[in-house]
Amino acid sequence: MRFSSLQGRLGWLFLSFFLLVSVSAGLALWSLASQDQDALLVNLAGRQRMLIQQMSRLAAEMERAETPAAPAVLHDARALFQQTLAALADGGAAPYPAEPGALVPPARQPQVIAQLDRLHGEWQAFAAQLDALENAPPGSPARSQAAQAVAAQSGHLLDEADALARLYQEAAAGKVARLRALQATFLASALLLLLLGGWLVRRWVLAPLRQLDQAAERIGADDLTTPVRVQGPHEIALLSRTMETMRARLLASRGELLQLTASLEARVAQRTAELDALNEVSREISAQLDGAHVLDSITGKAQGLLGADMAVLCLLDERGDWLHLRSLSGPQEAVRAQRVAARRGLSPHVLSADGALACGSAGCHGACQMLSDNYSSSHLAAPLRVGDRVVGALCVGSPQAGRFSAESAEILAKLANTAAVALENARLYAQAERVATLEERSRIAAEMHDGLGQTLSYLGLMTDQVVDFLAQGQDAAALERLSATRAAIERATGDVRRAIGQLLDETPALPDLATRLHALAEDFGRENHLAVRWDSTAAPRCSPEVAEQVLNIAREALHNAARHADASAVTVQLAQTNGHCQVAVQDDGRGFDPSLPEPAGHFGLQVMQARAAHIAGQLTVDSAPGRGTCVRLTWPAGQGQ
Repeated sequence: MRFSSLQGRLGWLFLSFFLLVSVSAGLALWSLASQDQDALLVNLAGRQRMLIQQMSRLAAEMERAETPAAPAVLHDARALFQQTLAALADGGAAPYPAEPGALVPPARQPQVIAQLDRLHGEWQAFAAQLDALENAPPGSPARSQAAQAVAAQSGHLLDEADALARLYQEAAAGKVARLRALQATFLASALLLLLLGGWLVRRWVLAPLRQLDQAAERIGADDLTTPVRVQGPHEIALLSRTMETMRARLLASRGELLQLTASLEARVAQRTAELDALNEVSREISAQLDGAHVLDSITGKAQGLLGADMAVLCLLDERGDWLHLRSLSGPQEAVRAQRVAARRGLSPHVLSADGALACGSAGCHGACQMLSDNYSSSHLAAPLRVGDRVVGALCVGSPQAGRFSAESAEILAKLANTAAVALENARLYAQAERVATLEERSRIAAEMHDGLGQTLSYLGLMTDQVVDFLAQGQDAAALERLSATRAAIERATGDVRRAIGQLLDETPALPDLATRLHALAEDFGRENHLAVRWDSTAAPRCSPEVAEQVLNIAREALHNAARHADASAVTVQLAQTNGHCQVAVQDDGRGFDPSLPEPAGHFGLQVMQARAAHIAGQLTVDSAPGRGTCVRLTWPAGQGQ
């Protein structure tokens, strides 16, 4: 960490405080562990005194033979005293019931070592008297003398044990005193460090920030002449230099603003007028959908808006090799060619530019090749871009050099973007008209096939039957067929009128599809002398277009059952399940193989498939030779509603 930076200085300060606290905490933990060890030593030394007293009492009991167990207890006490004395002198595990497995460090202080030696010497003499007591016969004078010697020697041994305990207590008290002194020293150091840190923070941070705040207030009060010079750490100095740079820039900007104030109002008025005119032109161009009119309008508006002497609009061909002239506003002599190569000369630079280029300058690498020399002295060119695709270029020119400004280039670029969108809209509108025309043709062709075509076929069949009956002299049968023919003509006339009405009516009423299907089934069965069974479990509502497609598909399936299948019974089912509607026409005719192509001149299945796709439905034909046919139409419920 660099000490010259504020981060480095505060880092060193915090690190010092952390080290001070860490050392203090470490010493406290060490002191607690040391106190536990000192307490153990004091307790062990105190227990030695108790053991001496116990052994003296047991020796007296052995003299009087009062307690039979006294020798065994005396033996255990001797062993415990001997082990504890060895642990205090040499270190290791000490027999201490309150803390099993307690470890005692070896004695290191000279006073303690010397006292342990004296205690050990007295213990040797005391142990010798205990041996004499144990070896003397009970009730003998030798045992009495040995018991008296033990009692006399125990006093000396107790004095030495007490002296050892005092030494341990004095050593523990000394450690506590030194720890208190160290803690007081650390506390004082911490307080001094905090005071020093507060003073340094005030000097390094607060004072420079106060100076920076004063400088900011001066700048806010429009005093831009007084420089900002604040000394301090690296961060403060950097902030000071940044504020000084800002002050200098503000001062320069104020000078520029003062210089522009005189002409600002006129420039704003001119710019506003140009933008208003551009907005008006953009709305007028975007509102047009006729392609040729859009082209002429773009060039005319570009010439008038920019005050140019001419304007041309060129479009790329499908391969992108040539730019073709599509509209000219100005004299014919302003252009020298009707097309130019899109990949040579100026054209690649114009088509790849992000905005309008001031051609004739170094940035445009030469004049626009389509313009004549008289109109290339000063001209602008902008690409017509639709998304990522370039469709052409828009150019304006004038014989007068320096005619167009930077603002003119911006206006032409915006006008070119608007023109590109208008051209794309006109193209999409024309494409939509073509698609709508094709769809209408397909619908009329299907209507003619399902309605008028089938009726004419039926009339032809009936006419042939009338001729046959007349030739055979069956006038009554011929009259019956003529009556049926007349009824078919009336129905065909009604279908034609209804179709014309649907073409003219933009908002037809929603039909009842179930009722119309039921009526279709009954009429068809009556006309063709077939047993048609109607089965309906739903009454779906749909738009007139969807209903008409469903009815036509059902009508075509019924006609196929009567004409081609030799069916004797037909079932028409209408159902609605799982968000889908379904119409099924099933007959018991001779059936056919659906995998085989339709015979030449027959388009029934193709028309039905096209009608199903038109309503986002699915048409399936299940049939086999000798097993009848089932035509099933499924479409989303509520389609077109």
